[in-house]
Amino acid sequence: MRYLNSSKQKSKRTFIYSLTLAFGFLILLAGFFNLQILHRQYYLDISIHNVIRQIKINPVRGLIRDKEGRILVDNRPAFSAALIKAHTSDSTIQTVAKYLNLDVKEIKKKLRRSPRFRPVIIRRDIDEQTRTLLEENQYFLPGFELILDFKRYYPPGINSPHIFGYIGEVNEKEQKLDPRYELGDMIGKAGLERYYDLELRGVKGIRYVRVDASGKILGDYDPELNVPAIHGSDLYLTLDYDLQKFAENLLADKRGALVAIDVRTGGILALVSKPDYDVRALSGKIDAEVWRSLIQDEAHPLYSRSIQSAYPPGSTYKIVAAIAALQEGIITPSWQAYCPGYFRLGRKIIRCWNPNGHGTLDLYGAIKNSCNVYFYQLGLKIGLETWSKYSKLLGFGQRTNIDLPNENAGLVPTVEYFNKIYGVNGWTKGNLANLAIGQGELLTTPLQIAQFAMILANRGIYHRPHLVDHLYNYQTHKTISFPTHSKVVSQVSGEVFDIVREGMHQVVNGGTGWLGKVPGIDMAGKTGTAQNPHGDPHAWFMAFAPYSHPEVAIAVIVENGGSGGGVAAPIARKFLEMYFYHKLIPRPVVKKDTLNVEQGINPLPIDSLAPIPILRVPERD
Repeated sequence: MRYLNSSKQKSKRTFIYSLTLAFGFLILLAGFFNLQILHRQYYLDISIHNVIRQIKINPVRGLIRDKEGRILVDNRPAFSAALIKAHTSDSTIQTVAKYLNLDVKEIKKKLRRSPRFRPVIIRRDIDEQTRTLLEENQYFLPGFELILDFKRYYPPGINSPHIFGYIGEVNEKEQKLDPRYELGDMIGKAGLERYYDLELRGVKGIRYVRVDASGKILGDYDPELNVPAIHGSDLYLTLDYDLQKFAENLLADKRGALVAIDVRTGGILALVSKPDYDVRALSGKIDAEVWRSLIQDEAHPLYSRSIQSAYPPGSTYKIVAAIAALQEGIITPSWQAYCPGYFRLGRKIIRCWNPNGHGTLDLYGAIKNSCNVYFYQLGLKIGLETWSKYSKLLGFGQRTNIDLPNENAGLVPTVEYFNKIYGVNGWTKGNLANLAIGQGELLTTPLQIAQFAMILANRGIYHRPHLVDHLYNYQTHKTISFPTHSKVVSQVSGEVFDIVREGMHQVVNGGTGWLGKVPGIDMAGKTGTAQNPHGDPHAWFMAFAPYSHPEVAIAVIVENGGSGGGVAAPIARKFLEMYFYHKLIPRPVVKKDTLNVEQGINPLPIDSLAPIPILRVPERD
């Protein structure tokens, strides 16, 4: 009996031992399963990164050149400080923060959001003294790296920030929108840098290196496995930078814009926005104080007035009303209206710019003398729906799709728009009369006005405005040309275009735009003076030349300039003189007190100046 009990106890102990052993084996098996199956990739990555690391090599960003091949935007080498989360230590962070004058908390915050084995850039464009100090101590800073990068360089005399834009580090929002971007990448933020970023940025290379357990680089793993970086594509622009620089000087110390287009291709010859800023201020490490001053500047130098600012176009827009009325058969060129210097609309009296009136005018005379009263009456005959229809046909109220970001579409009011703003029956004929002379709620950009001048020059044919003519791809070693995108305003006849073109021809030949006339060049233009609730009127002028075989269309606006004919037209003339003759043509000085001007009319601040000889104002019809 005692033997049986002993045998049972022994069997029980054996069972317990076996069960314990089996349970331990199961735990060990589960651990192996966890290591080898569930978390295989995680531990494999750690193992690989403890032996081999993949280093991304930044490519050289593509250059930007003018049509002659001259370099406008180049690169210079720069060094960035980076930390690798998996290998860095508190001691490294503290030391690096001290050398770079950074906040330790900000560094740790960046590291928390970063991948374990990817370098996180904490400071760009390190000066040479600091870089030398860090290089000397790099062995004692596990997880720290100096990365060769590039920053933009602009040769002397080059600026044009609203064309080139600038580059900056990709943010989380941009990265989510385009997964091709990696944390720490430098991408285009504005201008051509942003629009053509994928072409300019090139392709990163890869270098495989051996590292020890602390992350220190021991040398190349296998040079044959390395992949070289590919240089970004070079952009070749449509503009000659000498002409661009001249255009910028014409608007120095002014607020406004100038846009010139080659009407044969749509290529931009000049695109100016003033005031601007020194493009070098946003190259490399951007100083916080500089950025703050640009943001807070009341003149808005970061804003590209040529494509982003929308203004009432003033009398330049009278041509749209003329086209609508002629094409719809509402009037003929011989339709006349009498201008006593004002127009009575219900209980309101609307003034013409000329208080003495223009007398009886046909369409040609109304365009030539920019008569408000004529176009008040014409606008009422046209109606809002027809006016809106032709405004949109002629490219207004929509983007031109120039190869720059953030273009403003402007605003063309419609019946629906007025009903929404003022309520049904809440707006009057006065709104329409204002629109007919380019005032009121109507808003256009300088680029749209230049495009309109191209449409008029080509009698309805126009091409998408663009800055880049072609690019050179370093990967394929081929030149890639961009096709010209052309459109036709087929709803307007050639006869109608001929009529308004002739009216514009008379504007610069004895009409309001005589100061825009280039000697020896037959041309056409239209002045505009847009009323502005925030000060003096804006001065407008649009033109194209030569008249019979057009090459160039131009639009100029000077904010608070006063007179389109007296201020904007001379600027356009000087640009066109430089375009055609490569020099300015000397002109007699017009002295205010020698002009025999009608009483009450100031010769410069008015929208209409009409002498054929420079020193004498002829009698009006």
